Amino acid sequence: MAVAEAAACLRAGEADRMTAIGHDAPFEPETVLVFHKLGLLADSVLRPFDRMRTGTILGEGAAAVILERRTDAKARGATILGELLGVGCVNEGSGVVSLRRDGAGVARAIELALADAGLEPEQIGLIVAHGNGNRTSDATEATAIRKVFDQNLPPITGFKWAYGNLIAASGIVDLVIALQALRQGVVPGIATLTEPDPELGPLPVSPKPQTPRSDLALIICRGFGGMNVALVVRACP
Repeated sequence: MAVAEAAACLRAGEADRMTAIGHDAPFEPETVLVFHKLGLLADSVLRPFDRMRTGTILGEGAAAVILERRTDAKARGATILGELLGVGCVNEGSGVVSLRRDGAGVARAIELALADAGLEPEQIGLIVAHGNGNRTSDATEATAIRKVFDQNLPPITGFKWAYGNLIAASGIVDLVIALQALRQGVVPGIATLTEPDPELGPLPVSPKPQTPRSDLALIICRGFGGMNVALVVRACP
């Protein structure tokens, strides 16, 4: 949302340059207790899309990106890492932790982001999934991805297995790593994935690195209260 709102300010002419920041440090007793009581915490490791996934693991971190028009970035000699092409924000309005089983919120966010970017699904090179390891969240996200991309799925990965669920910092950290992955021409594997859940249908997820099919990435971020955000970015060499 920070990136989406920064982009909106630039498009509206309200600013020439914006810094979007995400940060969180959820390691405090009440937060951990709430996640535990809700049954959201993993009993061992975070295994996105795995048959044996049991929940998420909290992490802490921060990331930031600077957004500005390409002409302004070039004028000041900035190193351009990527280009934000499209944004989609949708609220399912289904409650604090409840999720629609049909994945409608995620699917609509993806569709809005693609429409904003003027792209077709087959042009996306890789998907960075929210992938928090929660059984229902992963299942509804997979349903949404398959609804939009049908049988023409790009490689899918997720990063929370490596550094935990960063809550408010998750989306922007995923964005930064997605750009670096594209610039290196690799889709990082999900190392904790041992057996993809067959109930999710065939998904191009792997514990090993894959190759993106283009220089475009779709990043999916979900939050409490039914919030779903999708970003489409292009990496710059």
